[in-house]
Amino acid sequence: MNRYKLTFEYDGTLFNGWQKQPDVRTVEGVIEEALSTLFQADINIVGQGRTDSGVHALAQVAHADLPEKYNADKITSAMKSLLPADVALLAITPTDTDFNARFDAISRTYRYQISQRPSPLLRHMCWYVFQHVNLTLLNKCAQLVLGEHDFVNFCIPANNDYQTTICSISESRWSEKSQLLVYHITGNRFLRHMVRRLAGTMIMVATGQLNFSDFAVLLEKNKVIHKGYSAPAKGLILESVAYK
Repeated sequence: MNRYKLTFEYDGTLFNGWQKQPDVRTVEGVIEEALSTLFQADINIVGQGRTDSGVHALAQVAHADLPEKYNADKITSAMKSLLPADVALLAITPTDTDFNARFDAISRTYRYQISQRPSPLLRHMCWYVFQHVNLTLLNKCAQLVLGEHDFVNFCIPANNDYQTTICSISESRWSEKSQLLVYHITGNRFLRHMVRRLAGTMIMVATGQLNFSDFAVLLEKNKVIHKGYSAPAKGLILESVAYK
Protein backbone atom coordinates (compact mmCIF):
# COMPACT_ATOMS: atom_id res chain seq x y z
CA MET A 1 0.00 0.00 0.00
CA ASN A 2 1.19 3.53 -0.80
CA ARG A 3 -0.08 6.69 0.89
CA TYR A 4 -1.29 9.49 -1.36
CA LYS A 5 -2.32 13.09 -0.83
CA LEU A 6 -5.46 13.85 -2.85
CA THR A 7 -7.02 17.21 -3.68
CA PHE A 8 -10.66 17.52 -4.73
CA GLU A 9 -12.97 20.21 -6.03
CA TYR A 10 -16.72 19.84 -5.52
CA ASP A 11 -20.06 21.59 -5.77
CA GLY A 12 -21.74 20.86 -2.44
CA THR A 13 -25.29 21.72 -3.58
CA LEU A 14 -26.55 18.13 -3.85
CA PHE A 15 -24.45 16.67 -1.03
CA ASN A 16 -25.28 16.15 2.64
CA GLY A 17 -21.83 17.46 3.55
CA TRP A 18 -18.41 15.83 3.37
CA GLN A 19 -18.60 13.14 6.05
CA LYS A 20 -19.81 9.71 5.03
CA GLN A 21 -23.24 8.84 6.47
CA PRO A 22 -25.62 5.94 5.89
CA ASP A 23 -28.41 6.37 3.34
CA VAL A 24 -27.47 9.92 2.24
CA ARG A 25 -25.22 11.27 -0.51
CA THR A 26 -21.94 12.70 0.81
CA VAL A 27 -18.71 13.80 -0.83
CA GLU A 28 -16.57 11.35 1.13
CA GLY A 29 -19.01 8.58 0.29
CA VAL A 30 -18.94 9.04 -3.49
CA ILE A 31 -15.14 9.40 -3.53
CA GLU A 32 -14.67 6.19 -1.55
CA GLU A 33 -17.15 4.42 -3.80
CA ALA A 34 -15.22 5.51 -6.91
CA LEU A 35 -11.84 4.48 -5.48
CA SER A 36 -13.23 1.15 -4.28
CA THR A 37 -14.59 0.48 -7.77
CA LEU A 38 -11.24 1.31 -9.34
CA PHE A 39 -9.19 -0.88 -7.02
CA GLN A 40 -11.84 -3.58 -6.48
CA ALA A 41 -11.26 -3.28 -2.73
CA ASP A 42 -12.61 -1.27 0.19
CA ILE A 43 -10.84 2.11 0.19
CA ASN A 44 -11.15 4.65 2.98
CA ILE A 45 -10.01 8.27 2.81
CA VAL A 46 -9.27 10.78 5.58
CA GLY A 47 -10.20 14.41 4.89
CA GLN A 48 -8.50 17.44 6.39
CA GLY A 49 -11.86 18.43 7.85
CA ARG A 50 -15.58 18.34 7.21
CA THR A 51 -17.75 20.69 5.22
CA ASP A 52 -21.45 21.00 5.98
CA SER A 53 -24.35 20.24 3.69
CA GLY A 54 -24.38 22.69 0.77
CA VAL A 55 -20.81 23.96 1.30
CA HIS A 56 -18.39 23.86 -1.66
CA ALA A 57 -14.64 23.32 -2.05
CA LEU A 58 -12.03 24.44 -4.55
CA ALA A 59 -9.30 22.37 -2.90
CA GLN A 60 -10.38 19.88 -0.26
CA VAL A 61 -7.45 17.70 0.83
CA ALA A 62 -7.52 14.06 1.92
CA HIS A 63 -5.12 11.15 2.24
CA ALA A 64 -5.59 7.48 1.37
CA ASP A 65 -3.60 4.27 1.43
CA LEU A 66 -3.95 2.70 -2.03
CA PRO A 67 -2.83 -0.66 -3.44
CA GLU A 68 0.24 -0.70 -5.70
CA LYS A 69 -1.92 -1.34 -8.74
CA TYR A 70 -1.97 1.96 -10.63
CA ASN A 71 0.25 5.03 -10.72
CA ALA A 72 -0.99 8.56 -10.06
CA ASP A 73 -1.63 9.34 -13.73
CA LYS A 74 -3.75 6.23 -14.18
CA ILE A 75 -5.76 6.99 -11.02
CA THR A 76 -6.38 10.57 -12.16
CA SER A 77 -7.55 9.41 -15.57
CA ALA A 78 -9.82 6.69 -14.20
CA MET A 79 -11.45 8.96 -11.61
CA LYS A 80 -12.64 11.32 -14.35
CA SER A 81 -15.19 8.71 -15.39
CA LEU A 82 -15.84 7.17 -11.98
CA LEU A 83 -16.67 10.37 -10.08
CA PRO A 84 -19.97 12.23 -10.59
CA ALA A 85 -19.97 15.57 -12.39
CA ASP A 86 -20.07 17.57 -9.15
CA VAL A 87 -16.75 16.17 -7.82
CA ALA A 88 -13.31 16.21 -9.46
CA LEU A 89 -9.93 14.85 -8.44
CA LEU A 90 -7.57 17.77 -9.08
CA ALA A 91 -4.29 16.24 -7.93
CA ILE A 92 -2.85 13.07 -6.43
CA THR A 93 0.72 12.78 -5.19
CA PRO A 94 2.63 10.07 -3.32
CA THR A 95 3.49 11.14 0.22
CA ASP A 96 5.14 9.88 3.39
CA THR A 97 3.41 7.06 5.21
CA ASP A 98 2.96 9.27 8.28
CA PHE A 99 1.34 12.17 6.37
CA ASN A 100 -2.07 13.02 7.82
CA ALA A 101 -4.34 15.35 5.85
CA ARG A 102 -6.10 16.53 9.00
CA PHE A 103 -3.41 16.78 11.65
CA ASP A 104 -0.59 18.04 9.42
CA ALA A 105 -2.58 21.01 8.11
CA ILE A 106 -1.32 24.33 9.49
CA SER A 107 -4.01 26.63 8.05
CA ARG A 108 -7.22 26.69 6.04
CA THR A 109 -8.60 29.46 3.83
CA TYR A 110 -12.31 29.99 3.17
CA ARG A 111 -14.28 32.57 1.28
CA TYR A 112 -17.91 33.54 1.68
CA GLN A 113 -19.71 35.05 -1.34
CA ILE A 114 -22.61 37.50 -1.34
CA SER A 115 -24.28 38.79 -4.49
CA GLN A 116 -26.13 42.10 -4.46
CA ARG A 117 -27.98 41.31 -7.66
CA PRO A 118 -29.74 38.19 -9.00
CA SER A 119 -27.07 35.97 -10.55
CA PRO A 120 -28.24 32.80 -12.30
CA LEU A 121 -24.67 31.56 -12.69
CA LEU A 122 -23.83 32.04 -9.00
CA ARG A 123 -27.19 31.23 -7.45
CA HIS A 124 -25.89 28.00 -5.87
CA MET A 125 -22.68 29.62 -4.64
CA CYS A 126 -23.69 32.89 -3.06
CA TRP A 127 -26.15 34.48 -0.64
CA TYR A 128 -28.40 37.16 -2.13
CA VAL A 129 -28.38 40.36 -0.05
CA PHE A 130 -30.18 43.21 -1.78
CA GLN A 131 -30.07 45.81 1.01
CA HIS A 132 -27.40 48.49 1.03
CA VAL A 133 -24.25 47.02 2.63
CA ASN A 134 -21.69 49.31 4.26
CA LEU A 135 -18.31 47.90 3.15
CA THR A 136 -16.44 50.08 5.64
CA LEU A 137 -18.39 48.54 8.52
CA LEU A 138 -17.79 45.05 7.11
CA ASN A 139 -14.04 45.56 7.16
CA LYS A 140 -14.18 47.21 10.57
CA CYS A 141 -15.78 44.02 11.89
CA ALA A 142 -13.33 41.87 9.93
CA GLN A 143 -10.35 43.62 11.52
CA LEU A 144 -11.62 42.66 14.98
CA VAL A 145 -11.51 38.99 14.00
CA LEU A 146 -7.75 39.01 13.38
CA GLY A 147 -5.61 37.33 16.01
CA GLU A 148 -6.54 34.74 18.60
CA HIS A 149 -10.10 34.69 19.94
CA ASP A 150 -12.57 32.39 21.61
CA PHE A 151 -15.24 31.90 18.92
CA VAL A 152 -17.75 30.16 21.20
CA ASN A 153 -20.42 32.66 20.12
CA PHE A 154 -19.81 31.98 16.43
CA CYS A 155 -20.10 28.20 16.29
CA ILE A 156 -22.01 25.08 17.16
CA PRO A 157 -19.71 23.66 19.87
CA ALA A 158 -18.84 19.99 19.80
CA ASN A 159 -20.32 17.76 22.48
CA ASN A 160 -16.92 17.60 24.12
CA ASP A 161 -15.92 19.70 27.10
CA TYR A 162 -12.25 19.26 26.22
CA GLN A 163 -12.42 20.69 22.70
CA THR A 164 -11.31 24.30 22.61
CA THR A 165 -13.22 27.02 20.76
CA ILE A 166 -10.11 29.20 20.47
CA CYS A 167 -8.82 29.83 16.94
CA SER A 168 -6.05 31.98 15.51
CA ILE A 169 -6.98 34.07 12.45
CA SER A 170 -4.27 35.45 10.15
CA GLU A 171 -6.50 36.88 7.36
CA SER A 172 -9.92 38.48 7.69
CA ARG A 173 -11.08 40.97 5.06
CA TRP A 174 -13.87 41.80 2.64
CA SER A 175 -13.51 42.70 -1.04
CA GLU A 176 -16.04 43.95 -3.59
CA LYS A 177 -16.20 43.55 -7.36
CA SER A 178 -19.17 43.89 -9.71
CA GLN A 179 -21.75 43.71 -6.90
CA LEU A 180 -20.11 40.59 -5.47
CA LEU A 181 -18.99 40.88 -1.85
CA VAL A 182 -16.43 38.29 -0.75
CA TYR A 183 -15.22 37.57 2.77
CA HIS A 184 -11.71 36.10 2.89
CA ILE A 185 -10.58 34.33 6.05
CA THR A 186 -7.56 32.17 6.93
CA GLY A 187 -7.04 30.45 10.26
CA ASN A 188 -5.25 27.59 11.94
CA ARG A 189 -8.58 25.85 12.51
CA PHE A 190 -12.31 26.49 12.15
CA LEU A 191 -15.35 25.46 14.16
CA ARG A 192 -18.67 24.22 12.85
CA HIS A 193 -20.63 27.09 11.26
CA MET A 194 -17.93 29.57 12.35
CA VAL A 195 -17.31 31.29 9.01
CA ARG A 196 -21.02 31.39 8.19
CA ARG A 197 -21.83 32.99 11.54
CA LEU A 198 -19.04 35.52 11.22
CA ALA A 199 -20.13 36.52 7.71
CA GLY A 200 -23.82 36.57 8.60
CA THR A 201 -23.33 38.69 11.71
CA MET A 202 -21.09 41.16 9.89
CA ILE A 203 -23.79 41.58 7.24
CA MET A 204 -26.31 42.27 10.00
CA VAL A 205 -24.02 45.08 11.21
CA ALA A 206 -23.35 46.43 7.72
CA THR A 207 -27.08 46.56 6.87
CA GLY A 208 -27.98 48.35 10.11
CA GLN A 209 -29.68 45.45 11.87
CA LEU A 210 -27.00 45.19 14.59
CA ASN A 211 -24.61 47.67 16.11
CA PHE A 212 -20.85 47.30 15.72
CA SER A 213 -20.64 47.04 19.51
CA ASP A 214 -22.95 43.99 19.36
CA PHE A 215 -20.45 42.24 17.12
CA ALA A 216 -17.57 43.15 19.43
CA VAL A 217 -19.41 41.69 22.43
CA LEU A 218 -19.84 38.37 20.60
CA LEU A 219 -16.06 38.18 20.16
CA GLU A 220 -15.53 38.43 23.90
CA LYS A 221 -14.85 35.18 25.71
CA ASN A 222 -18.08 34.96 27.71
CA LYS A 223 -20.97 33.02 26.22
CA VAL A 224 -24.09 34.97 25.27
CA ILE A 225 -27.70 33.87 24.91
CA HIS A 226 -28.07 34.99 21.29
CA LYS A 227 -25.18 33.80 19.12
CA GLY A 228 -24.02 35.15 15.79
CA TYR A 229 -26.39 35.07 12.82
CA SER A 230 -25.63 32.17 10.44
CA ALA A 231 -25.45 32.92 6.72
CA PRO A 232 -26.69 30.25 4.25
CA ALA A 233 -24.32 27.34 3.57
CA LYS A 234 -24.34 27.80 -0.21
CA GLY A 235 -22.16 30.92 -0.09
CA LEU A 236 -19.25 29.19 1.65
CA ILE A 237 -16.28 27.79 -0.28
CA LEU A 238 -13.18 26.06 1.09
CA GLU A 239 -10.39 27.62 -0.99
CA SER A 240 -7.20 25.92 0.18
CA VAL A 241 -5.40 24.02 2.92
CA ALA A 242 -1.75 24.74 3.75
CA TYR A 243 0.84 22.26 5.01
CA LYS A 244 4.38 22.59 6.29
